[in-house]
Amino acid sequence: MIHFAGKEINPPGMLMDLAPSREHDEYREYVRDFTAREIAPHSRSWDRADELPWDAIEAMADAGLLGVIGDPALGGRGRDYVGLGITIEELARGDVSAAGICCLQATLSTMLPGWGDETVRAVFSGEKLVALATSEENTGSDVSGTECTAVFERDAYVLNGTKVHVSLVPGAHVLGVTAKTTVNGKDLGITMFRVEADSAGLSFVAQPQLGMRAHPFGKVVLDNVRVPAGSVMGEGGTGKRLMNLRFNVSRCLSPLAAIGAAQAVLDETMAFAREKTAFGHAPATNHSVSFPLVEHATRLEAARLMAYRALRMNDLGLDAERDAAMANWFGISSAVQAVTDCLQLRGADGSSTEYPYEQKLRDVTRLQFTTETIEAMKILLVRRLLGRDFAGTA
Repeated sequence: MIHFAGKEINPPGMLMDLAPSREHDEYREYVRDFTAREIAPHSRSWDRADELPWDAIEAMADAGLLGVIGDPALGGRGRDYVGLGITIEELARGDVSAAGICCLQATLSTMLPGWGDETVRAVFSGEKLVALATSEENTGSDVSGTECTAVFERDAYVLNGTKVHVSLVPGAHVLGVTAKTTVNGKDLGITMFRVEADSAGLSFVAQPQLGMRAHPFGKVVLDNVRVPAGSVMGEGGTGKRLMNLRFNVSRCLSPLAAIGAAQAVLDETMAFAREKTAFGHAPATNHSVSFPLVEHATRLEAARLMAYRALRMNDLGLDAERDAAMANWFGISSAVQAVTDCLQLRGADGSSTEYPYEQKLRDVTRLQFTTETIEAMKILLVRRLLGRDFAGTA
């Protein structure tokens, strides 16, 4: 402990073993090769189709990516969180939507209990998709403000309410739904329920998004949806705790997806700046072109290290909340700016739908609103670094 302004605070943890292992390097090459063959060539067509790419899901399942951190006894690969980060970063070099789908399936199926072994096996094999329905119109990512209700009646819970911006709906087969729970008039807090997508009274409304068009988002409307008493995921009243267990990992994955996409654009732009001739010279000979490129390369590398450091902390069972929040806002912001500047350097081609750059910008911009917003990450950091009294929110 150290003291600051009369208070004891935890100093930032220092992890020096950030050099990738040979196993991680080999795995990165495996996922990069897979992405180049099976994902990248189809990214533009998936974006234009604006629907779930089941061919990508099947390919990722066959490659073992959907169960990358899963229990081998259920068909998973049992890799660590750093390996999961590598998976998401490399997939996003080819397609951000595919990376997002893999991220959700790998983390939800493995880190949230209560899906059932049969469902988990089906997720790993690409036969089923699971989704998380937590956000609401009036509460956003504040799970504690959940307005959706679950009232126990005889042998079942009856769920009512609306969830918004739910990933992979329509399309997901099973949902994890948070609701304010009441049993015999007693408030049990926020509970998460396993709800089949074809349940009576459950309906979906598509919510088209700026980017990640092959990763659909939608509203989930629950109108007297009855679910069995055994559908509670974890113990009653633990919905918020279950969510928090996953956050410190998933907060690292969105920036790695953004970094992967931005790195692909940056690599292509650097090649363009070296090889194209304008006014008798390669653009890279002009420092107004080359300086921004090396600056973005530096920022992306710094953001990448922050994200993997936080994942490594999660692997070691350390408190990674601060580091994950830093990695999230800095990584995504850096990626968005890198892609924006690269598009400018490409001239008119940057905004043309003939080329993939404008799609990458839409996709990385959409990542600003996944998991939690960048502003929410900064509020969390104010609480951790300055104290709750300065967070500006209850």
